Amino acid sequence: MAPSVVVLGSGITGLSVALALSRAYNVTIVARDVVGDNTSQGWASPWAGACFLPLMGSSEGEVDMQKVAFKYMWDLAETSPETSIKRTVMVDMWDEITDEAEVWYSKFMPNCRKMDASELPAGVGISFEYDTVIMDPQVYLAWIHDRLTAAGVKFVRQEIQHISELKSFKADVYVNAAGCGAKFLGGVEDDEVELIRGQTMLVRNDKETKIMIRHGKEYTYSLPRLDGTCILGGVKLYGNSDKAVDESFKSDILRRVHEITTPGAYPQTVAELDLIRDIVGIRPGRKSGVRVEKETIAGMKIVHAYGVAGGGYIFSAGVGRKAAGLVDELVYAI
Repeated sequence: MAPSVVVLGSGITGLSVALALSRAYNVTIVARDVVGDNTSQGWASPWAGACFLPLMGSSEGEVDMQKVAFKYMWDLAETSPETSIKRTVMVDMWDEITDEAEVWYSKFMPNCRKMDASELPAGVGISFEYDTVIMDPQVYLAWIHDRLTAAGVKFVRQEIQHISELKSFKADVYVNAAGCGAKFLGGVEDDEVELIRGQTMLVRNDKETKIMIRHGKEYTYSLPRLDGTCILGGVKLYGNSDKAVDESFKSDILRRVHEITTPGAYPQTVAELDLIRDIVGIRPGRKSGVRVEKETIAGMKIVHAYGVAGGGYIFSAGVGRKAAGLVDELVYAI
């Protein structure tokens, strides 16, 4: 019989870990929120912008995980259109970076080119245009869920207060992919975990096709999903877990979006937007970076996989592969 693994958490990280394990292990996913809970604000995965944006300031290990995830999704865009993943073009602007040497992805992302200053809004220090991918997170989560179900993975809806409660499943290894919950989970209680509030608008729009994102004092993005919808943002409030829509942010988001997008792509006022919904999500950040490591707690062999902040889809398959490797080490004493 194959060894057994319990994964705590069914967000994009937990599902990606389970997918990487499902060929060689009997996997059970235990979670409070599960795929299909598309009205719950208790988890961030269904609400994400869900594109691949290479993250500056990443450690070498984090870069490696991002590269794995990108290659996986880049291939899926061609082989599996039912995932909703599509190839697209991104313009990635930085106000406070001017040195190309700081940009790790300039030789990794397809068709990457440094843009001329004449192409950029005032105040941008450096910008690159490159090919990337974007998806509808709810469609992609459902696709992974269906693959896991077909592979025999079991889903158990249960809220866990202390990691020792997972012992009742009698698994060989336990994976902690609890996201924000790792801050409060008994036996873990990681003070490095930081809740980060995001607020966006999902609108109908087919005039803009390139992803536009600007990093700096006014963190802003327009994320066309190439399905007639677009995500407009952004807001990044550290230590804030308020899930209510703040109406005051909406007009400011739109003002900033106008500064980085094609003139006329979006109307001048929020009232004129073809708004599908306002979105508020709490991203599972971690001050010291993504945690993917093994540990033994009260005799339980545990692999931690959390702390991706707004990069759940950016890290996804990369975290899955790395966590699965650590599970192998614990099971087979490599």
